[in-house]
Order: sequence, then C-alpha cells, then structure tokens
Amino acid sequence: MVVKGRTLCQILLGCCAVVMLSSRVTAPSALQRFDQPRTVSYTADIVVNGRWLLPRDMFGHVATKPPLVNWMAVPVVAVGFWQEWAVKWPMVAGTLLTTALTVTIARNLFRQIPEIAIVADEAAFIAGAAWLVNPANMTMIYHCRPDPVLVLFLTAAWMFATAIICENEPNKINIGGFSIAIGLAALTKGPAALVPIIYLPLAAWIIRGRAGFIRRGHWWWVILVGIGIFSLWAVPTAIRYPAPFFKDLVGRELIGPTLGLDHQFGGKRYTGGPMVAFKLILQTPVWFVQRFLPWSIPSIGALCAIGWKRWFRHPLAPAILWIFLVLAFFALAVRKNADYILPAYPAAAILAAYFCATYLRRFRIRLWQVAALALVLALGLSVKHFRKTGKDRGGENLKLFACEVESRIDNEPVVFIGTGYNTLQFFLRRHQPGAPTAEQMAAAKWVIMPLRDDTPAELESSLVTKNQEMQFVLGLYRMENVRALIHPDAPPNFGGVRDHKLTRLYDDD
Repeated sequence: MVVKGRTLCQILLGCCAVVMLSSRVTAPSALQRFDQPRTVSYTADIVVNGRWLLPRDMFGHVATKPPLVNWMAVPVVAVGFWQEWAVKWPMVAGTLLTTALTVTIARNLFRQIPEIAIVADEAAFIAGAAWLVNPANMTMIYHCRPDPVLVLFLTAAWMFATAIICENEPNKINIGGFSIAIGLAALTKGPAALVPIIYLPLAAWIIRGRAGFIRRGHWWWVILVGIGIFSLWAVPTAIRYPAPFFKDLVGRELIGPTLGLDHQFGGKRYTGGPMVAFKLILQTPVWFVQRFLPWSIPSIGALCAIGWKRWFRHPLAPAILWIFLVLAFFALAVRKNADYILPAYPAAAILAAYFCATYLRRFRIRLWQVAALALVLALGLSVKHFRKTGKDRGGENLKLFACEVESRIDNEPVVFIGTGYNTLQFFLRRHQPGAPTAEQMAAAKWVIMPLRDDTPAELESSLVTKNQEMQFVLGLYRMENVRALIHPDAPPNFGGVRDHKLTRLYDDD
C-alpha cells in the first residue's frame, strides 16, 4: 500500500505539471503583461546587437537587473527560435527544477520525523505539488521574468546551507554548491542573494545553538566565491558603463527602492527614507496567505501544531527559519511586491505537506487523495487562466501581424516609430533601441507605426497591445510613401486613429 500511494502521488504530481504548463503554453499569449516585453527586448538586444553586459529595451533604456536569464535564452533564440517559448524556457526549467528540489529537501526532512517517516516519499511529492500548484505559480511557470530562476538558485542555496549546518561533516559538494548558488542568484536578481548568506549564520546560531558551526562551511571563502561569480559580470559592466551601472542599477534599482532614497538618484517613486518600509510591512504576510492558497492554510496549521516553542528545535526548523527570513527580508524593503516572496513557497510547501501527513491522516484522508485534489486545483487554475487571457487577443494579434509583416518585407530594413511597449520587434527578429537614427531612416525600405488615415498601409493589424492597458492599430508602410510625413524623433501624427483603452482583464499576475 505504501508503494502504491507513493506511485500515485508521483504520477499525480507529474500530471499537475503537465496540466499547468500545457494550459499556459496553449492559452492566448499574456506576454504583453507587466515587465515581460522589457525582458524579451533585452534578449533581442544581445542577439541582434551583441550588447551582453547591459542590454537595452525597445526605448533604449538599459537593463535594470543582471542579465543571466537573458544569457540563458540567447542560445535558443540565436539559432532561429524567435518564439515565445524560447524566451520563457528558463522560467519553465526553473519552476520544474525547484519542484524537484522541494521534493528532495522534503524527503530528507520527513525521514527524520518518526511519525511520518513511513510515508516520507508520499509526503515529499505532496510538498512538490503544493509548491507547484498555486495561483502564484500558475502565472510564474510561464512568465518572462527572472523570479522563477531566482527561486531555483535560492532554494538550492538553502538546501546546501542546511546541509552545511546540520550534517556532521559537510562535504565539498555542499560548500561549492552553496557558493555557486548564491553567485548565480546574484546574477539573476542581485540583492536577493543576501537571503541565504544571512540564513547560514542564523541557522548555525538558532538551530544548532552554536555559532561556531558556521566555520565548518568555510564561511568567508564561500562568500568570496559567490562574490567572485557575480563580479565576473559586475566589474566589466561598471567599467564599460559606469554611469548607468552606478546611477541606475545601484542607485535607482537597489539603494532607492530598498531604503526609500529614490530622490538621491533622480527618482520620485520611493522616497521618505528607510522608515517608509514599516508603513506596509504587514502586506507581505497577507500576500503569502493570498498567493499561496490553499496551501498557506495547512502551512500555518503546521506552525500551530508544532508550537512556537518548538519551531527551531523541530526537524522542520530549517524550513520554518527560511520562511520567516524570506518574509522579513522583503518586508523590510521600501519596494514591495507579491512576487518577491516566491522563494518562501518551497519551504512553506514542506510545512503544508507535513500538516497533511500528520493532521489529515487522523481523518483517514490519504496523501494520494491530497495529490488528487492538487490536480483538481491545477485544472481549476488552468480554466481560470484561459478565461482571463481569452478576453484579450492583443498579444495574439501582435504575433499574427508580425508573421504577416515578416513574409512581406523579408530581410529588407525596417524602422519602428511609436510602436509602443510590446514584443513586436522581437517577433520580427529585430531590435531597435529607441527612435531610429538618421542612418536607419535613410536605409529603411519599410516603416511600422500607428495606422494613419492619410496614407494607405501595405498591411494593417487588428487591435494589438500598445502597453498593458492600451491597444491600437499598427500599419506597415513603404518608406518612400511616408518619408516626408514622419520625423524619427517624435511620434507620428496618428491621423485621427485613437487608442483603445483596455478594461481590467486580469487580476494581479
């Protein structure tokens, strides 16, 4: 019966992954939502213009994060796959590999707990399902942002750090793995790599009760190796692009949003100093409960069942400490976002699985039945996603227009004027950062811009996304027909064609 339950849980977890991924891939494109077009444009800039260190978006603005996820996507795009899945495969891989890590960590922890050791494998698959099947991951599994890749590296760093602290003789694999994981996390999203670095001494002190345990992990060497990996990108970038690196990345993207000092770097959004972080400090746990439903309920139930006096003496102490650290770390930053706390979900999933394996078993609810409920939840989330994305065809219309344009212009030069914040250039295998230059205008045979009513277009799009809240119609024009009517430094006269405002089609993605 144990073997049967384990097999069922494993199969049902695989079905959950298939359902969620296939529904996201086959649903109408949501690639125009939020910052995804910017991430896509960075990859295109690397492939087209060879700007590896600090790529630019469609407006010419430099990247606001290290480009590791773009580097991962570049080989696939460069061989000719200018498609949505090609820029999103790192996020799919990150989510699925994090699922595997969650199962592995959960199995190791559950085998140390006598009351559930016999069902440790089954409960571990429940932990994997809890991490994978929730509203947040329904979006992030196929969302072109660095967060899923970051979660993978942070979860790996947490696993290696726990091994360093808890095992009698930490081996070189754990030490080296921790160093590499924090270095790659820093190359993915910068400051978040500090979380496992903080976790290591806290775990030595709080869980093992001896701060000296940290020395077994060769603490300073571990940190130096991680910094060295990050420096392979940061140092040449600072030398090659000093102004954008220090003012934009370090100032506006790190110090300003973290400490509320945006005004020191020319920004106006995050001001008021560090104390502003306490204004919405409770928003982070609220997001945790909402975005991790329904698994946030049993994870909180596990904390209550264990009892706060035993939190850091229980075999699940590493998971409990990790959750609290992630939530506290991002709650104390001025800039807050529900996606930032995604690294807490693997540990929370382990707590939820523990609750299911202990408390729910008292009511004769078997773990494979919980896995079946996870599959039902995956189906429900998929249906909900289809209903949301089906209301907005702007992304699909843009892909179709790009395909028609590509077949018409072949490889002839084209410039983009006022085409908006979207992925049109990527699907045309081009990248023009900012307004076209005089040289580009002189060489261009075609121009794509908002539809005009004073000049006939060679091709006319359906309503496509201008940005996530607006739609408009684009036209493909022969440059010889419109050269005298346009100016590269200013948006063209739209000829009376108005933007079409979008209603709110999505909840927070």
